[in-house]
Order: sequence, then structure tokens, then C-alpha cells
Amino acid sequence: MELLQIKCPTCQSAVLQSHTTYATQHHGRRIIYKCASCLDYFSETKKTLMAGVKTPVSVIWHVVKARTEGMGFNAAARTFEKAKNTILAWERKFSDLYRVLFLYALVHEF
Repeated sequence: MELLQIKCPTCQSAVLQSHTTYATQHHGRRIIYKCASCLDYFSETKKTLMAGVKTPVSVIWHVVKARTEGMGFNAAARTFEKAKNTILAWERKFSDLYRVLFLYALVHEF
């Protein structure tokens, strides 16, 4: 069983065809898949944490890391030149993931 196997978000089928690719502003090229079972078209990021995220992951990581290390909300908005609502949305979206990655880093550091 492959852990990161892409499946159709509609019917969960793993029988997919690569339909086309598209260029993103910061994340390179991405693939549009076509499900052989339900004939649905979808992006590789559909229904994932990265769906709809336009900012590079490295920038999001720096902002969330600075906030967890004690940087104030307004200071983070000024320093990283991002809107307060954007930072708040990132914190809500990635807060659980941050805890998992932090624990993973602790386990594999020693």
C-alpha cells in the first residue's frame, strides 16, 4: 500500500489518467488528473491542505514559525508584509499540521 497514492476525491478510485498540466506562480507545474471510474477532472491539490494556497509554502512556514516562537500578530503582519486575515487563516489551517511536524522533527532529531 502506497501512503501518498493519489486517489480521486469524488469516488476514491486509484485508476487515474494524467490529463494536462498547468503552471502555478510559485509552485511550478501541477497535473490535472482524470478519473477513469467517474470521469471527474481534478488537480493534485484538490481537497488537501494546499488547495487554494497561492503563497509559497516557505513563506507560510516562516510566518507560522515566527508566530509560534513569540512574534506578535501585528509584528508578523508588518514583517512579512501579509494581511492579518491571511496570517490568521494560515494559523487556523496549518496549526494541527505544525504540531505533527514538530513532533516528527523531535523524534528524528535524536
